Amino acid sequence: MSFSRNSKTTPRRALLGTSPAGASGRMRSRRRQRSAASRAFTLVELLVVVAMVGVLAALAMVGYRRYMNAAGIAEPKAVIQGIRGAQESYKAEMLVYLDVSTTLESWYPAGTLGDRKRAWGGAGDGQANWRLLNVSTDGAVRFGYATKAGVGNAFTVTPNGGFSWAGIPGNPLVNPSYLPNGPWYVVQAAGDRDADGTLALLLTASTMAEIYWENDAE
Repeated sequence: MSFSRNSKTTPRRALLGTSPAGASGRMRSRRRQRSAASRAFTLVELLVVVAMVGVLAALAMVGYRRYMNAAGIAEPKAVIQGIRGAQESYKAEMLVYLDVSTTLESWYPAGTLGDRKRAWGGAGDGQANWRLLNVSTDGAVRFGYATKAGVGNAFTVTPNGGFSWAGIPGNPLVNPSYLPNGPWYVVQAAGDRDADGTLALLLTASTMAEIYWENDAE
């Protein structure tokens, strides 16, 4: 029996146990291990991520508080503008503004302020005059409102709620000399959204172009 030369010779790669397929598999396994190690987070990186999340959460809370404060005084600003428009409409027909409230602390629609909303149009100081002034709202209100009116500077109104409105230009509550010789009105709103006894106050008058407020975060 005869054998060919090639049949007696075992390939060198097979004798050494280093077939191309086996070596390639081990190399891929090592690469996967190195890749997995490189993707792992270190403790420092995790702490940095946690710190960034904390900063973003703090910024979000600040923005949320600002939004809530702005939303809180959106109601009285809108109602005050409605009162101003109603007073001007009344004056266009009657030549004077309507003196609605007994004082600037006689809040409508409810005399007692708190954190609950009250229906506009209910019982309150000057109810008949408020109906005559024809002021309407989109729904229940959280603030109380008062508006005083007169002619000339003989009628004096004073600051209410323990706050001084000094420094407001053209403020008749501080200096009655700002009252014109003709008709005038003053509007004040107050609210206690957190029921802590400290009022947020808003003020405007026929002598002012702006609405001023104190303690808008209350």
